Amino acid sequence: MSISDELIALSNQTESILGPPFEWCYIPGGAVTLLDASSYGGTTGGVYQVAGFAIAKYLTTNAQYKKFIEHPNGFCDPQWWDFSPQGTQWRKDHRNPKPTAFEGTNLPRTRVSWFDSVAFCRWLSAQLNVHVRLPTEQEWQRAAVGDTGWNYPWGNELDETRANFAKRLGNVSPVGSFPDGQSPFGVMDMIGNLWEWCLTTWGMDSTDLNGYTYRIFRGSAWNCHNNPEYLAALDRGQGWSPRGQLNDCGFRIALQLS
Repeated sequence: MSISDELIALSNQTESILGPPFEWCYIPGGAVTLLDASSYGGTTGGVYQVAGFAIAKYLTTNAQYKKFIEHPNGFCDPQWWDFSPQGTQWRKDHRNPKPTAFEGTNLPRTRVSWFDSVAFCRWLSAQLNVHVRLPTEQEWQRAAVGDTGWNYPWGNELDETRANFAKRLGNVSPVGSFPDGQSPFGVMDMIGNLWEWCLTTWGMDSTDLNGYTYRIFRGSAWNCHNNPEYLAALDRGQGWSPRGQLNDCGFRIALQLS
């Protein structure tokens, strides 16, 4: 079975668990150049090689996260947070999920901590018998612009018709609302709508799941100022506490293929 056929089958299986819309997009391996963010606490960047992987076409929606909450072996089961002592403690202190900031079936889920997004990935991995996780910072950038070198997933000019930013809509928009803003690989909403948690630690370039170290999020959000540089896909974003449950941050899942 080809990668394409395998991902189509797995997309259907994932959608049967989470509900629509869902699709895995294949991202071929290649080079990623991260900008130097050392002046504000990040790493010095450089060139990285990324293996092929798959990433969700859409941000995780309210309805899809609700599947995790309501599943008999989902949010109620603390095992999904036992990836670190800090994750275990977080679950002990937060026995109930925080309500999303914006209600709506196909709106992306907000107010999910990094700990909870990792737990969601671990739960879904068990349902699918594959390795689902958050994307690394390098993977996120490759999914956004590939080898194009563009500032944005669609080109070099910021275009308000291709993404939800600068509070123009007043809040988040349903996933997939800006098809003309999709990345070269068909991934939606990688600029605007919500910041997206990454697996990578801020300032250390590590994917170790332990600790309260700040985690990177990328992509900007619905309430970001109309600043072309700040909204660019190449911008390193920033780090935030993994305990953060924010109105402008969500997550998108990735699939490890090797």
